[in-house]
Amino acid sequence: MTLQRQRLQSLDVMRGMTIALMIVVNNQVGSGRMFPFLNHVLWDGLSFADLVFPSFMFIMGVSAAFSLSKMPKRDAIHKSIMRGFKIIIVGILLTWIARGIHGVENLLEFDTLRLTGVLVRLGVCYMFASLIYIALGNSKKIIWTITGILIAYAAILIIFDGFQLSEENIIARIDRSIIGCEHMYHKRVGDTRICFDPEGLLSNLPGIAHVLIGMLCGNIIMKGKGDLWKVTAKLSLVGGGLIILGFFFNPMIPINKNLWTPSFVFATCGGAAATLAILLWMLDIRKMKAGWFVKPMSVFGLNPLVLYCFSYLLEEFVWKINIGDMCFPDWFSMLCGGNEFGSLAYSLFLVAVCWVVGLPLYLKKIVIKL
Repeated sequence: MTLQRQRLQSLDVMRGMTIALMIVVNNQVGSGRMFPFLNHVLWDGLSFADLVFPSFMFIMGVSAAFSLSKMPKRDAIHKSIMRGFKIIIVGILLTWIARGIHGVENLLEFDTLRLTGVLVRLGVCYMFASLIYIALGNSKKIIWTITGILIAYAAILIIFDGFQLSEENIIARIDRSIIGCEHMYHKRVGDTRICFDPEGLLSNLPGIAHVLIGMLCGNIIMKGKGDLWKVTAKLSLVGGGLIILGFFFNPMIPINKNLWTPSFVFATCGGAAATLAILLWMLDIRKMKAGWFVKPMSVFGLNPLVLYCFSYLLEEFVWKINIGDMCFPDWFSMLCGGNEFGSLAYSLFLVAVCWVVGLPLYLKKIVIKL
């Protein structure tokens, strides 16, 4: 049986694992009451939290390579465009609905609605990466395209002082000129906030390259012709090589999630490829029995974006619940110690709620596609 016809458990588990971790990372209570590894690095550097979102983008690319390869070219192009726009629109609507949770009057304040974000980045990068993948087809051409995108982006950052943490950063300047400061994320720096968006328009360029790397890794799996040992070895080599590249370029082009620098692309794609290789070995080669881990992650992996959207709205809703003189997240965290463990317990509680919502869909094999 070829890999195109197999259902690889490792893909579902990794997709679900990244979504569950995104919910954990996004729902810590108070910056002073969380484990440092669950907090994003302010600027240059890398923490565990910074690995989660890029890992989902990587596995999205792997999955896209599988799905697009099964379609006629015309259908694949149509799907890429329609799905990309659908994710973008859902992302903006999600932000709009979340504002309404904090007051119906907020729904009419379109002049301050954020037009970027996680889902918008996913939609843009998925759509353009898929179209490039379909148009080029050949892996060597895609590698050269990835190289060209990352070199061009690095050159822009170097020439236009793109590494500074300020509103004069080239990424912030482009966002302000096109979508306006009112529609951007305002990053906290110390006691102030600056008009800088970590999901900015220009930094979608390396994001497209990021998804393309995932697609190339998907090709490695599909061309393995059932030899999962060989596939795992290749993915391990690719992962290790990309990690080395990322840290090799780090002194010249710092690893930076906010800028999505080429070194960040290499390091995080390398880590994701290595993780996928480990999961392939554990679940699809050794057939390890780990139902306590596999089944819960598969629930998230079947409907990842739907459960992410639900978690986003759930997060906004629970902050409106008051118990005594405390909002629910603070109350729950204090109930569990009021420290780093309390913050983690609260985020795991939200993960559990999302899992309960996703379980009936998983049991009935209902897939809600975005």
